[in-house]
Amino acid sequence: MGRRRGSSTTSSSGMGGGGMGGGGGMGGACYTYPGAPATPGLTTPDVTFNRGIYMNGSMRMDDGRNVTIWGFTDGGGGMGGMGGSFPSPAIRVNQGQIVHTVLSNPGMMWLHTIHHHGIEPSTENDGVGHTSFDVQGTYTYQWLASHAGTYFYHCHTNTPLHAEMGMYGALIIDPPEGPGRVFEGGPSYDVEAIWAVDEIDSSWRGNPWNAGTCGGDVGLNDLNPDYFIITGVDGAQSALTDSRVAVDMNRGETLLVRYINAGFLPQTIRFGGLTGSVVASDGRAFPNAMDATSLETVSAERYDILLNPSSSGSYTVEIDIKHWVTGDVLGTARTRINVN
Repeated sequence: MGRRRGSSTTSSSGMGGGGMGGGGGMGGACYTYPGAPATPGLTTPDVTFNRGIYMNGSMRMDDGRNVTIWGFTDGGGGMGGMGGSFPSPAIRVNQGQIVHTVLSNPGMMWLHTIHHHGIEPSTENDGVGHTSFDVQGTYTYQWLASHAGTYFYHCHTNTPLHAEMGMYGALIIDPPEGPGRVFEGGPSYDVEAIWAVDEIDSSWRGNPWNAGTCGGDVGLNDLNPDYFIITGVDGAQSALTDSRVAVDMNRGETLLVRYINAGFLPQTIRFGGLTGSVVASDGRAFPNAMDATSLETVSAERYDILLNPSSSGSYTVEIDIKHWVTGDVLGTARTRINVN
């Protein structure tokens, strides 16, 4: 998209082979998770974000098909309510703030977490279910926004499936003074785009939330994407013009692209003949900017790229999604930078 500048919880004590519509529900004993503690050292936050759960969203693709999307709602609530936005609503804060992300998951038929990818909080606030706990009820994740940069948050329960189903959103830490600079004392920008590039395998969409967690092989090692998206918009055609992704800017302005490889597969992004200045990666500034007309990336990498087109025109950005072993291009998502 282009734009101008105390808690208590309960957790599962075992999950069976069932789930949403799968029978068995929460009663199985194939493995157990510890109960979630109260948030240690809970203090007064500078900003709070409330996130609920939806498990029945829908995304319409350019070929007319609808695919199921799961995600987080803004404002809490849940019970699998009708879907919210995709990707999930962004979390945006300033460097130095103490942040509370309150996850409300009152449903009795599934478990979730929120992992703030790259933030490096304490174990209890990291949201990695298999090494801490899943949330059934409410849990307050407390963390410090230490470094300005581009991050994202996602569910870390049955991660291969839940991330593939769309349970993620952008997480942006601005410098202490707010938007307008990439990081404290760093370069400024006039226009911003957040491009979370992902692949979708529509054959995975019939799985229950806990598919494969009791040892059965449900094919989560076999990803064969048939759609390629940018920030929730089909990259076949719609992302070329959709204002959530395509950028309109004026000559002489500086565009900051916050690029997130939100998929599982390697990607190559090409800037349509423009040369970008890559100034940060994974929330850390480079000592020296790197000029690039393209970038090779892998799953969960993020880059901050500045583009300053000197000529008017329409520049088509292409992102190839590639097979992780052979390197073959499986599909390409496209959008545009329109310079007036």
